[in-house]
Amino acid sequence: MNVGERINRLRREMNMSQAELAQRAGLKAPAISQYESEQRSPSFESLLKLSSALGVPSDYLLKGEEPASSDNRDSLSSLITHIAGMLPYNKREMLLEYALLLMDSANRINIPYFRDVRDYANYVFKNETGQNLPVDLSTILKKFGVESIEAQLEDCEGMLVKGTQRLIILDPRHKNKQRKRFTCAELIGHLLIPWHTATVYHVRSKSLFKTSDAQEIEAAQFAACLLMPREILAEDLQASSVSLEALQKLASEKYDVSVFSLANSLVDLYPDKFAVVQSNGVKTLKTFQGQRPIRDDIDPRSLAAGFIKTPPSSAEIRSAKVEESVWFKDGRPGAYVLEESIYDPAIGKVLSLLTVM
Repeated sequence: MNVGERINRLRREMNMSQAELAQRAGLKAPAISQYESEQRSPSFESLLKLSSALGVPSDYLLKGEEPASSDNRDSLSSLITHIAGMLPYNKREMLLEYALLLMDSANRINIPYFRDVRDYANYVFKNETGQNLPVDLSTILKKFGVESIEAQLEDCEGMLVKGTQRLIILDPRHKNKQRKRFTCAELIGHLLIPWHTATVYHVRSKSLFKTSDAQEIEAAQFAACLLMPREILAEDLQASSVSLEALQKLASEKYDVSVFSLANSLVDLYPDKFAVVQSNGVKTLKTFQGQRPIRDDIDPRSLAAGFIKTPPSSAEIRSAKVEESVWFKDGRPGAYVLEESIYDPAIGKVLSLLTVM
């Protein structure tokens, strides 16, 4: 069953029309029709919105895996799962190794097998980094025998070459240190996730939120969990005491990641409480929404729009309570959201953290 079929099945089980699903997910109705008919594939951002609207884990739509309790798997897959469950542990390991060999993964690095890419990131953080923050990626590269060099690349920010010699190439023209770190961590993910069996992987310059490639999405999930371990992050990001200023400090001083990346992880932890929007003050550029659909345009009443009308001479944070309808498509009358927006004239973009009140 492909992504479109899963969306269609879940929507029908919930007795929703395509228009109703689109409204709940913050998408347009024609997009739902195109996804279900496979005329086009949903982007990463759209998949996250749809998984939230349909009430299923994002991995269900992203990876194309049926839940273990599903009764509609094909009979051969069910038989293999049944037989695997009857085998002793050492025999299961043999079965896994053979399965990976069939996937042309003879050069797989010898680390424990996990089903979830985030578990690979947790394993590497706990066993190969000394559990120190910010994560030292050079230590990880050395541990797994990966050489890292800089060279100009075409249409990508980084490239991984796997084989008897493991090589990561980063383009020196991309100066943002934190983005380079995230790119490198994504390529490490492609190296360690055993079902990522291609010889060469690229991290493209385009936004992750525009991709529908499952392995690119998995590598990004790995990178986020490696650079921002969820157990530690959950302690740092208590929902009752988070502010944009606090995120800035943690991002630069503890994790060495972008504020946008850290804010995304916050939404991932508390999807009912937060949402993140990057904009140019007129329209939305990127969103990491929780359970509420974000508007495509920027309301003139928002602080984000105000930054463009009266731009500061240096980076500045503004905070105010605004009506929900300023940001959410399903804004409730008399309900408010705390908007914290930061604008840096050198970047020319506004980052807004929205806290549901």
